[in-house]
Amino acid sequence: MGSVRSRIPATARALVGHLAESRDPRVATMVLLRNEVESEIASMTERLFLSVERDLQRAREAGELESVPGAADEQARFDYDTRLVLPAMLALGRIHVEAGDVPLVRLGREVDHGLVARGRETTRNVVRALLDGDMRDAINDDEYEDFETNLRPRERVAELAQASLQEGVEEWFEREETPEEVRAAYERAVELSERHQEEDEAFRELLDRFHESAPDSEERAAAVEAIREEYKFADSDGADLFESATDLPYFATQYARVGVLYEDMLNMYEADLGMPLGEGFKRAIVLMVVGAQIGLDDTDDYPEDRGTQLTPVTAELNVADSPDVGRARVRKITNAYLDRADECADDGDHLTRIAIEYIRQQSLDRIERLES
Repeated sequence: MGSVRSRIPATARALVGHLAESRDPRVATMVLLRNEVESEIASMTERLFLSVERDLQRAREAGELESVPGAADEQARFDYDTRLVLPAMLALGRIHVEAGDVPLVRLGREVDHGLVARGRETTRNVVRALLDGDMRDAINDDEYEDFETNLRPRERVAELAQASLQEGVEEWFEREETPEEVRAAYERAVELSERHQEEDEAFRELLDRFHESAPDSEERAAAVEAIREEYKFADSDGADLFESATDLPYFATQYARVGVLYEDMLNMYEADLGMPLGEGFKRAIVLMVVGAQIGLDDTDDYPEDRGTQLTPVTAELNVADSPDVGRARVRKITNAYLDRADECADDGDHLTRIAIEYIRQQSLDRIERLES
């Protein structure tokens, strides 16, 4: 028999929890808006992958790729598993709110349809850039399991898919109406992300030092202290927007790993649309993303990462005296990020605050199963 919480979907727990806290009747309209923008994002992503499939089909016809057994007569198929697009969905939802285009209240009031149309176009381009960057990181790390296709070799499929998306990103940048600040934000994110790839080897060496030392030895104690000083509480660099968050464990390393990508994604929105999204919103999104990275992605990847990758989850589970202590620490760190994100979000930004609570509920479910 599972626990009561495990039998109630995370979505329902998040919504009920937020309703109980806010007692704001506008929450219902935001839930409907979330459904709308989620469908918009899904449609955008589907169209992007259809374009990738056309490029892959041409590569197959040119003999560069071959079909997996039994799929010779099928058209090229491609999908990519990613959670990256949630922040883009929230940004698009915020644009709908700014434009007055909200379910149940849009009728009978003036709606800025031009802003909504521009927001959708920017979102489509930002989603393409996010997928391009995420695939680039996966290829650099030799992680191909999220590339779903009926073609092979999968490594070459991944390279061609990423190149297809990158070509579309470059076309966006080269348009006369695209501000130069959009490219600058994207290139900053890529540069910092690639710097993190270079630092990964040093982090792996920290984990190796831990595994290669004997329990209760001076070498083990030194390895634990190095993980703490160089990874868990490393000095923050380039995170001016988040001066109040530098006390959070793993902030510097996780910000460089994933947070900067989303800060610059939001900067791309602001530059392309010529409108501010709000400092509180930007802080909330980035802190939410880091919390999700720890509580969802790193937790899910723990079985594969535990001996080879240094992440907040592998760090805590490795150095803890027991799995229970490790789980408690991961839970506390994840909640710390999500609590700080919720504090940064505007009181009336129900779309973002429900998303934060949804990530919390999903994370608690996954952390509970760690090492069980």
